[in-house]
Parts: sequence; structure tokens; C-alpha cells
Amino acid sequence: MAAENDVDLGSGQAKGRRRGERHDPIGSALTATWALGHVLALFLLGVTVTQHSELEDLVSPLVDRSVPDQETTG
Repeated sequence: MAAENDVDLGSGQAKGRRRGERHDPIGSALTATWALGHVLALFLLGVTVTQHSELEDLVSPLVDRSVPDQETTG
């Protein structure tokens, strides 16, 4: 026989929950925190890459226009 909190699907396997069974709020909070952490990490990585590429675009023309140091022979 199926477990007390499970629904018997007729094939002898118990799967799912009963309609009135309460949901685990701590598990949901942990899952939401885990997902939010991953989204935040991806966002921060994207911002870092974007700022790094913008900095290279900003500095590149300055480097191209600069004159290298010339040694004086005396």
C-alpha cells in the first residue's frame, strides 16, 4: 500500500502529494535564495565584463595617440 501522504496512481507506485498537504516554507526560501544568488552572480559578472570592455575602448585611443619615449644620444 502507498505511504500515508502519497497518492496511489494505480500501478502500485506512490507519487505526488495530497491536495491539502502543506508546502515546506523553509525549503522554498532556501531554493529562492539559491536561485537569487545565482542570478545576482551572473549579473555582477556581466557588469564586470561590460565595464572592462568599455575601459579598454576608452583607453585604446589614448594609447594609440601617445608618442613613445625617445632616447637621446649624447
